[in-house]
Amino acid sequence: MEQQWPQPQPLAHVLIFPLPAQGHVNPMLKLAELLSLAGLHVTFLNTDFIQDRLVRYTDIQTRFSCYPGFQFKTISDGLPADHPRSGDRLFDVFDSLNSKTKFLLKEMLASNKLSSKTGLSLTCIIVDGIIGGFTSDIANELRIPSQVNSSVEVVVGCQRLGGGGCGLVVVSGSVGDGLMVVSGSIGDGGDGDKMGCGGFGFAGVGNEDMDRLITTVSGMESFLRCRDLPSFCRVSDLNDWQLHVAVTETRRTPQAHAFILNTFEDLEGPILSHIRTRCSKVYTIGPLHAHLKSRLEAKVSPSQSHESLNNLFEVDRSCMTWLDAQPLKSVIYVSFGSITVMTKDELMEFWYGLVNSKQRFLWAIRPDLVAQKYDEGQIPLELVEGTKDRGCMVGWAPQEEVLTHQAIGGFLTHSGWNSTLESIVAGVPMICWPYFADQQVNSRFVSQVWKLGLDMKDTCDRGIVEKMVNDLMVERREEFVRSADEMAKLAKESVSEGGHSYCNLDRLMEDIRLMSQGHVNSMLKLAELLSLAGLHVTFLNTDFIQDRLNRYTDIQTRFSCYPGFQFKTISDGLPADHPRSSDLLFEVFGSLNSRTKLLLKEMLGDPNQLSSNTRPFLTCIIVDGIIGGFTSDVANELRIPIIYFRTISACCFWAYFSIPKIIEAGELPIRGNEDMDRLITTVPGMESFLRCRDLPSFFRVSDLNDQSLHLTVTETQRSSQAHALILNTFEDLEGPVLSHIRTLCSKVYTIGPLHSHLKIRLEAKQSPSFSQSSNNLFELDRSCMTWLDTQPLKSVIYVSFGSFTVMTKEQHMEFWYGLVNSKKRFLWVLRSDSIAEEHGENEVPTELVEGTKERGYIVSWTPQEEVLAHQAIGGFLTHSGWNSTLESIVAGVPMICWPYFADQQVNSRFVSEVWKVGLDMKDVCDRVIIEKMVNDLMVERKEEFVRSVDEMARLAKESVSEGGNSYCNLDRLIEDIRMMSQVHLKVENFLAK
Repeated sequence: MEQQWPQPQPLAHVLIFPLPAQGHVNPMLKLAELLSLAGLHVTFLNTDFIQDRLVRYTDIQTRFSCYPGFQFKTISDGLPADHPRSGDRLFDVFDSLNSKTKFLLKEMLASNKLSSKTGLSLTCIIVDGIIGGFTSDIANELRIPSQVNSSVEVVVGCQRLGGGGCGLVVVSGSVGDGLMVVSGSIGDGGDGDKMGCGGFGFAGVGNEDMDRLITTVSGMESFLRCRDLPSFCRVSDLNDWQLHVAVTETRRTPQAHAFILNTFEDLEGPILSHIRTRCSKVYTIGPLHAHLKSRLEAKVSPSQSHESLNNLFEVDRSCMTWLDAQPLKSVIYVSFGSITVMTKDELMEFWYGLVNSKQRFLWAIRPDLVAQKYDEGQIPLELVEGTKDRGCMVGWAPQEEVLTHQAIGGFLTHSGWNSTLESIVAGVPMICWPYFADQQVNSRFVSQVWKLGLDMKDTCDRGIVEKMVNDLMVERREEFVRSADEMAKLAKESVSEGGHSYCNLDRLMEDIRLMSQGHVNSMLKLAELLSLAGLHVTFLNTDFIQDRLNRYTDIQTRFSCYPGFQFKTISDGLPADHPRSSDLLFEVFGSLNSRTKLLLKEMLGDPNQLSSNTRPFLTCIIVDGIIGGFTSDVANELRIPIIYFRTISACCFWAYFSIPKIIEAGELPIRGNEDMDRLITTVPGMESFLRCRDLPSFFRVSDLNDQSLHLTVTETQRSSQAHALILNTFEDLEGPVLSHIRTLCSKVYTIGPLHSHLKIRLEAKQSPSFSQSSNNLFELDRSCMTWLDTQPLKSVIYVSFGSFTVMTKEQHMEFWYGLVNSKKRFLWVLRSDSIAEEHGENEVPTELVEGTKERGYIVSWTPQEEVLAHQAIGGFLTHSGWNSTLESIVAGVPMICWPYFADQQVNSRFVSEVWKVGLDMKDVCDRVIIEKMVNDLMVERKEEFVRSVDEMARLAKESVSEGGNSYCNLDRLIEDIRMMSQVHLKVENFLAK
């Protein structure tokens, strides 16, 4: 018999387009690396702003240089350079994306400017689901065919790469059920509550309704309260634009070819089952950071020498040195992500809470975290001394690294999905203080479902902070540690070979290859995974993001080992000095839609822009689901398949999907603070624990026509229209939620935790980039690692609130006091933009200075994956961003969640309530509560959380290991992309006859 030689894999080219925000870019980069690792050609499309920060604060270009099929492209987000793109300006990003970037994207797609390095046309687009709307609009306009009858497909790339499934459930069906109006007001009406309490403040919102159960979210009927709903659900007007966008975008998800979620089946399985009733193809591939690590380790790729860090802020590694000097599991890590903004009062409440808790704390305080300017000279002496004794503050920390440090015993987080997953993977229990979006839902799952921590949403009181820190670190430590350890085990199993997320990523890559036949960190990890598999990848960053990547990472060097990988950039439409911070994020969205969309269309329409003699035309586009709308619009017009990559948790994605149902049931808008603990009963799978305060921050509106709510709904709904959906999660983490998502999205690839998955694949291939895949948009301060090396085992709490979280000076001080008073060692990431509206002369109290000097270490940005994995890390005080959550889970680090916005509220709820891997401190910023939570996480309940997070970390690692769900899902995703490329080739050959 004549020998049958194996046929070469079809060349598939994926365009990945993340929402231009740290929590979205990070997981999408991880997905990009995973796809690159699998040999796919990947074009990563960043906004200029994001690409600039990536280049500035990471070695992103170097890291991806090992993937020959990978490339960065940039597009304008339509906002001025000085736009903060954070806090209450975050929705400016959405608006600009739709009004400006949409046209740029259409132009790029139409002109083939997004072809791969070797000239490959797009196989599909993986887009952040929250912006999937305008992306799919472009795809439809350009008549980009579906998988069934076309050569190129749009795959809705997960808004869930930065998030899991729990948040998605809430948004999808709830508005239609009349449950959306939640009345009342947040907090006591003071200025500190307007932007504080871990979320956006809305006029006319009160407490009487917040604890009412939302009974119309399938799977969450028994625990989802009004206060657990995404922040933009807190509206009094059901026409609120934010609510409308959330509903619209979520409802578009089932229209995508597939749906990617950065979660894992064991974490959100029940929710995923509901999602799958709407999305036929759901790929849960998370935790992405763990998944990427797992794959990188397996391939021992050229990037093995450094973490897959995709920071948009400068990392202060001095916190690691501080952590090294702290006792085992003694430190609570405090970080509220990259978007959260708090008031000065909230800062002080957290600070007092941390200091008074007497626990060691590591606090990541971004420079723009606090809304008001303040003078450090006015900081109370007791906080200075308390911080000097037990705390460490940095502007930004290497969160994954911090959470895995042996000194970390807890995580006070904003419950962003990345942070939640990172905390879960690290086995670190959490205290959740969600800010907005999915964070309210996440925090509810953290505390109520996963039992991985405490939910402090809608509270910012030093007494509560102190108590929760001590509960997490001391009183209930064993309880949370048990839950966190178990969930960490499951997370690691999920991304290990043979695990759910591992297999889902394989299926996703196969899906992309099949298409060939027919929000930047996670996206870069995905890009590397695809490049690792041999796909050609063009990574399209905005100029801003690519610049930061180049500036703060060796991203070009890292990806240079992938011959099919290339970076391309696109303008985000904003001026160079636009801050692009969380309070201005919707200016980025607006600019992307109004300016970048056109540039993208031109780029895609020009075959010379994204392709070359050696790089095939695009097989598909993987786009950050949060900006999937205008990307899919362009992709559809150009007949390019699009895959949505949601950078949020599956639980939050499902919450988004449930918005129409919540509104129809009358559970929104939220009627103020008194309503925050009311259960949301209309999110299937979350009925028993999702409260109003656990809903994503966009839900906290009084007007149901709120722009952010509208955007969330719109982009989420478009996910089901994509070719596929990628989620940076794993089946063992979010299996129940994923089952719900799969009812709406037929093809869902869960390939997370992406950072862990990429690491495993790189190690398997003996890739040089294996040890660290840093995609930082901020400059890293690695001195924190030296400090961590001197700290006792599990003695340090890592504190980081991500790249967007902005807090007030008061909140900053509350955290500082809480950390110092906790008497625990802490490594604190304080970005230079963490504190908003800094003005006047404020003296840092001596007690804080002394407390920090003795037990703390503060840096501006850290290598988070490395920090979380450090043996000194015993906890993680986090904003509950999904990347941070996954990194914490993979590292087996329990969390304290202080969610800021978006999916973080949902993540923090899941961390504390569902996964039991930490504490949820959302809506609270009080030094006493911080102190208590730090001690609870690091001491009192340490064993409890460690057990839970270790188990979840085990599951996460299994998922991204060979044979795991996430591992197999990635293989399927890669094959899907290759099949799309082969179909494209057949069509071209037919037409040429």
